[in-house]
Amino acid sequence: MEVNKLNVVLIGTDQDVLNKQRALLSDLGLLKIEIVSLVIIDTISEYSYDENTIVIFNLTANGLQELSFIEQLPNKKSSIIIIGEQNNVKLLTQALRAGVKDFIDEKEYADKLFGVVSNIKKNITHHHNSKHVGYLNVFITARGGSGASFIASNVACLLSKEKDQKVALVDLDLQFGSIGLNFNITPKYTLAEAVNAIAELDTISLEAYMLKHNDNLSLLLPSVSEVLLHGDINTSKLESLLALLKVNFNQIIIDMPRLIDPVFSMVMERADRIILVVQQSLVQYRDALRLIKILNKELEIPLDKIVIVINRYDPKNSFRIADLKSLINHEKVYTITSDYERVENASNLGVPLCESSVNSTVTNDLKKLAKDLGGVEFKETEKSIFRFLGFK
Repeated sequence: MEVNKLNVVLIGTDQDVLNKQRALLSDLGLLKIEIVSLVIIDTISEYSYDENTIVIFNLTANGLQELSFIEQLPNKKSSIIIIGEQNNVKLLTQALRAGVKDFIDEKEYADKLFGVVSNIKKNITHHHNSKHVGYLNVFITARGGSGASFIASNVACLLSKEKDQKVALVDLDLQFGSIGLNFNITPKYTLAEAVNAIAELDTISLEAYMLKHNDNLSLLLPSVSEVLLHGDINTSKLESLLALLKVNFNQIIIDMPRLIDPVFSMVMERADRIILVVQQSLVQYRDALRLIKILNKELEIPLDKIVIVINRYDPKNSFRIADLKSLINHEKVYTITSDYERVENASNLGVPLCESSVNSTVTNDLKKLAKDLGGVEFKETEKSIFRFLGFK
């Protein structure tokens, strides 16, 4: 099948609604639009769709039961769009578990369906046509203040020092993003603007929305003045933006807020590696355990994609690496040495620590993390006391 020729399957009980949806999508140049009348709920379990198929499911009064069937579909690669009562929290939670890509309110499908399907089509086309696909590392904190943004910034900066590494650093904290402070820069164009313009962007025009720290490192940041609320970012458009970034860059580093929503689900499912940053306390370890369970059990993220980083690690602390590994039953653990004053000074100056303190122990720890995540080599330094446990 040509990658720009996709199948769409419309599923529901109201034939008039299904016909209207087919008419809305008729100008997209799709290979085939199939209508499946949902007479009994078991109908959905009879279908298995490949990665070139978009499934649009119109929920009925049995929405929770229908979503449980979608969750059990044997082929998880299809793009699934749900149309239903968007304000129903139980439906939204079940949709996340089922792995759906977009949830459109049933009263708004006439305005939104064409754009959502168009963006999914563009994303699939980018995925198939790209000569190389960038590696996506997502950094997330187990609890606020763990230092995930600091680590993400420095890992991105270190990777950009390698000649063949073109790096994108994206701050997805739309309300309290701090990545720009680590580089002492303010965006001219914002992440939200790039997302909204994705239909017109290509590999060249995308970089006009990004700020350069050096020849190899570009940043995409949220607004420092505009407050975006939950749901203001279109998940499908953001997915298309990530696909374009993966065409443009060898390494994509994302700083992700701890907020469980459709954006979180989409980004985590597309991550090549998820780096969970914690500090040495019982509450942090327990939050890490809970987040790992959400990723692994609810979103079906394999454990081998998840890496733990203990930031500000102090070997004298009563909570040791062994305690963390025992509590969360997870072996992939890095440590970053505690040096609060040095890190704080770098942050206040707006200079990445890896540039202001090139030979510090913390920088050498960060180099090891960057090396393993990015598959690059750095010159070893004698001062590094970085410990990496259980990861080959």
